[in-house]
Amino acid sequence: MEGKALLNATAAPNLATSFGEFRLYPGRHLLVKDQEPVAVGSRALEILIALTERPGELVTKDELISRAWPNTIVEESNLRAQIAVLRKALGEDQSAARYIAAVPSRGYRFIAPLSRSEVKIHPVEEAAPNNLPKQLTRPIGREEAIGILEGRIQRFRLVTVVGPGGIGKTTVGVRVAEELSSSYQHGVCFVDLAPLSHPSSLPSVLASLLRLPEITGDPISLVSAHLRDKHMLLVFDSCELVLDAAARLAETLLREAPGISVLATSREALRVEGESVYRLPPLDMPPLGAGLTAADALAFPAIRLFVDRATSSGSEYAFDDDEAPIVTHICRQLDGIALAIELAAGRVEAFGTRGIAELLNDRLRLLTGGRRTALPRHQTLAAMIDWSYGALSTEEQTMLRALAAFAGEFSREAAAAVAFDSVANERDVPVQLAQLVAKSLLAVDTHGKAARYRLLDTTRAFALSKLQEEGEVGPVVHRLAKYLCDTLEHSHEEIETLSSEEWLYKYGTHINKVRYVLDWAYSDDGDTEMGIVLTVAAVPLWYQLSLVDECLACVQRALLGVDPGERRDGRARQVMHLYRALGLAQAFKVGFAPQAPAAFAKALEIAEHLGDIDAQAEALWGLWVAQVGMGEYRASLDNADRFVRLAQSGLDKFIGDRMLSMTLFCMGDFRGARRHADLMLARDVFTDIPPGGSVRFRFGQSVSARIQPAQLLWMQGFPDQAVRAAAAAAAVEAARTSGHAISLCEALARWSCPILVHVGDLATADSAITELLDLAKLNGLGPWEVFGRCWKAALLIQRGLPERGVPLLRNGLADLRRVKLFNLYNVRFVCSLAEGLASLGEHAEARALVDAAIASSEEKDELWYITELYRLKGDIFLQCGDGDIAERCYLQSIELARQQDALSLELRGVMSLARSSSGRGDRIGARELLATVYDRFSEGFDTADLRTARAMLTENS
Repeated sequence: MEGKALLNATAAPNLATSFGEFRLYPGRHLLVKDQEPVAVGSRALEILIALTERPGELVTKDELISRAWPNTIVEESNLRAQIAVLRKALGEDQSAARYIAAVPSRGYRFIAPLSRSEVKIHPVEEAAPNNLPKQLTRPIGREEAIGILEGRIQRFRLVTVVGPGGIGKTTVGVRVAEELSSSYQHGVCFVDLAPLSHPSSLPSVLASLLRLPEITGDPISLVSAHLRDKHMLLVFDSCELVLDAAARLAETLLREAPGISVLATSREALRVEGESVYRLPPLDMPPLGAGLTAADALAFPAIRLFVDRATSSGSEYAFDDDEAPIVTHICRQLDGIALAIELAAGRVEAFGTRGIAELLNDRLRLLTGGRRTALPRHQTLAAMIDWSYGALSTEEQTMLRALAAFAGEFSREAAAAVAFDSVANERDVPVQLAQLVAKSLLAVDTHGKAARYRLLDTTRAFALSKLQEEGEVGPVVHRLAKYLCDTLEHSHEEIETLSSEEWLYKYGTHINKVRYVLDWAYSDDGDTEMGIVLTVAAVPLWYQLSLVDECLACVQRALLGVDPGERRDGRARQVMHLYRALGLAQAFKVGFAPQAPAAFAKALEIAEHLGDIDAQAEALWGLWVAQVGMGEYRASLDNADRFVRLAQSGLDKFIGDRMLSMTLFCMGDFRGARRHADLMLARDVFTDIPPGGSVRFRFGQSVSARIQPAQLLWMQGFPDQAVRAAAAAAAVEAARTSGHAISLCEALARWSCPILVHVGDLATADSAITELLDLAKLNGLGPWEVFGRCWKAALLIQRGLPERGVPLLRNGLADLRRVKLFNLYNVRFVCSLAEGLASLGEHAEARALVDAAIASSEEKDELWYITELYRLKGDIFLQCGDGDIAERCYLQSIELARQQDALSLELRGVMSLARSSSGRGDRIGARELLATVYDRFSEGFDTADLRTARAMLTENS
């Protein structure tokens, strides 16, 4: 029991064992001398840990062998060889043992004094997040490189590990990142660049890994904004295929985000300012012609790696003096490249070391014409993979070629779908996968809910070439496309039933497969029809991964690939889905330019032809949103009515009432808008829907539903209810909970900003506007960013800073008109601009703006803010000394407010009229007029307008 307790204690990651000049960290499997890692193999280190666990005690040979080679039978010579390696690392020899003493025929004991101490590790550091691939074994022979890189990354913000393919750049990079992860407050983000076929997608891939929702626009600036205040290590792995894009992204992030460091691996340097390049050398090997014993050879990392992998694969391989020169020859032929050595070691059981040496020599001569150094080193690795491929059975070769279709991770089910028809029996697929994993041609990660497989990039490149040689690309890609279409078939519906995390785990990893298939489908030898089908299936995937730009490009490409005529009619449903996606992508990217409503109208036309009620509903919703955004209210009301007539589910009836309420509100029919808002909120449609389940037509419908009633409540004279009502007060928090960026922008833009400004809570309004601006910029939601800038400028004017607010609002309004997503609020901001101009003495321009806005509002039936336009027109006339015209404007404003049942707007008109009356000396008339309206309020007496009205009543008493 005591020994077990000590074993558990020494395994703790924060416990160090000190002796002489050394410090041993058993839990971290690390030996340090003078604060520098000591190069020693994993088996030798395990023996040292076992000896130090029982200082002064005899540890038998059998105990040490079982510890260093668990579940494996090895010769005693292997133990002697590891003891020799260990003594060399500790700087001693048998004649003068300082640390390890041999007990002849029995075992060894650790004889030096030692002490144990705990190293404090901050809990936050332990919890630093990272997505690093899990390494099941420590790198062999890379202790020096890891130590150097750890030092460099602390001195330089960009460090690039350079070397030929297969030399171990990723292994070393991941280990360095693991060791340093606790030093970064916001952890480590690992970006695998190998699957990328387009360099331009790199920033979007990084954005997805950082879990940035609904990313559109320029992803580089968005990622920079997210990382600006972060302290994080980014690992860019396998940069060589997207070198320029990786260099540009790294340079931008290092410039914009001062707390970010980048560790890159590549076959060549990024050549970026401030870059520290570390060329990873081959594993050290014995010199030519050296007649080494097994113990001497194991001092070299290349030999240790080969022996470690050969013996840990389950074979009965024993490394002795006879094997030393053969293994040395193999490692030298492989140039010390780690992956090639591992592949060769994995074949020891099948061919023995002599067989490997013969096969390897034949294959190398075939590739280099007898001169091994005539071609680059990565072609030496290709020779190793080619040889390994040749050693596979026919079924295994066929499986490997089929798996080359996968860029990135894939599941067993995906492998079966792609390989079936390529192998004799679908049930053989798991067996073939296991064989490829065992033969080091396929990597597997078993840490998630299900095993995930992945071909190494060099292996995949080789397998793809074989796939092309065999003429199998078309059939394999078609099977992959069918698998993706079948898998993604229900992804749209499950957006409404799964949490975001569950949905992304189930579908998110398919994005690289989709890209590969589409790239092939639209190539010269591809299949456009297959590309169209997969594009339709992948639309939900692009939106949930915040890849709206990619979605837009792919949808446009697919539409161009649909031929006119009968063939186009035959795929009408697919064309309908594409037009629907096109309309929404256009809206998210640039606002409601004419292309968006045209796309929705085309989708509606096809849906009606097909008799698809649900598709008609979605197209009508999109068309309605576009028409409201562009200020086409009469048309939007017709489409809202059509939607209500089509609505079948409770959720769609809920949405229909919201559509009618919104349109009627825009048209100034507040009573009608309130009636439909009440009907909407009376429908209890969310009880049985999980969180996020009300995201329909890409918007969080439950969140949006809470927005409109709040505005109505304020206008109808219930300011406290507008702020406190559960439906309104929960809007922003509900949007945050949903994780839907557009819904949160909607809640901030259409609820927080206007209501807080209306009630005079300018400090909170400023915070909401700032949050809106940050969120819109982070997610590339250009229209919402423009909207936030307009609110920021309007707030400056309301705070008495027109000299700052007016120029900002001029520019903001021009941009807002271009994006055509918030036409409804143009009139609100025109009022603010005119108010600012008037306060600066620019009365003619202010009056012209208001007159134009009144004419436009009456022409379009956009009457929701008409009362404020007439009131502001009166204020401008009053400032110019024309009180009679001013009072006529005020009376018109008051009459319109009464017709609309807008008590808060009526109060504003009455206050302006009372000021004019008081200025003429009619203080009694002013007070009576104001008191009549003020007394009709039952709440909101601490809001800005009512406080002002109360002060005027006191002043005129």
